[in-house]
Amino acid sequence: MKHVSPAAKFIHHVLHQECESLRGRWTQALGAAPQDQVEGIRGFRRAVKKIRCALLLTAGGLCAQKREALDKRWAALARRLGTFRDLDAREKKIKSIIAGVPAMHQQAAWLAWNMVCGAAVDANNGAKVGAAIDAISGAKSVEPVDAMSEPNRHEVLHGMSCDMEHMLCDTEKIKFPHLTPEMVAGSIEHLWNRARAQADKSWVDRDEAWLHSLRKRVQRTHIAFRLMRAHSGERGEQLEKRFDAAAKAMGELRDISMIRMVLPAHTQAMDPARHSLALEFLHAHIARTESQAAIYARQLVEKAFKPTIEKTLRHIALHIHAL
Repeated sequence: MKHVSPAAKFIHHVLHQECESLRGRWTQALGAAPQDQVEGIRGFRRAVKKIRCALLLTAGGLCAQKREALDKRWAALARRLGTFRDLDAREKKIKSIIAGVPAMHQQAAWLAWNMVCGAAVDANNGAKVGAAIDAISGAKSVEPVDAMSEPNRHEVLHGMSCDMEHMLCDTEKIKFPHLTPEMVAGSIEHLWNRARAQADKSWVDRDEAWLHSLRKRVQRTHIAFRLMRAHSGERGEQLEKRFDAAAKAMGELRDISMIRMVLPAHTQAMDPARHSLALEFLHAHIARTESQAAIYARQLVEKAFKPTIEKTLRHIALHIHAL
């Protein structure tokens, strides 16, 4: 029987665990309860991220071309559910943002948001909404829209089932017998260095591409340390916690930025004379919330990169050797 390295056994175990987790989440996503579907989709995307990160840790032990091809397939599969995740996150975040608007202006903010999203106006209720806008301070029951209740969600999930099972089978079959613990530790160091290089760039006048890249790199570094939690010692656990906090803060910032980008694209069709007050409150509060989130995310990202990782990487390599 061909010898399999401890590192290969470890990564195979990680991949098997996450593939099983993904199957369970997929069953949940196909359930009848809307909340189960939402949680299933979130869990599916988390499992895919862990699988992709585990594949990144095989650098040197798996052909780069094969690894990249498999990663692209997983990325494309997860992207097909990205819209559902983004809509759900956007609706939750706008609830949180508007909850911070002064109580006397919250109904106006909700009305403006629903108008922006096209949820408050259609051919049947245009007159009713127009009257509500004219008497905006008297609006009583403006509610957000549940974006995750889109009728095609279940259809999309069923359409992906066959592709997902093929991906799982292909992933579970891969072999990398010559993977060493040093290769795994080196891959983690590479993820760390890429994220730090991106974080070291100026946060002033950042664009969305930079924000997206930094968020993904911080998130991948966090997942790498999470996968190694049992093998990285106390220092590694502390690093994992720091990157967990940083990744969550970057995700919050991204969701707020996503809301800000929605507004200009949809407000042009609105009558500024009638909606100016509501839009003014909404724009101002979103901008303020985004600014605060950016400051907080920057603090946590900088905190995550303060410790050194050399001892943690050596601990990981030694621990995997001993498996």
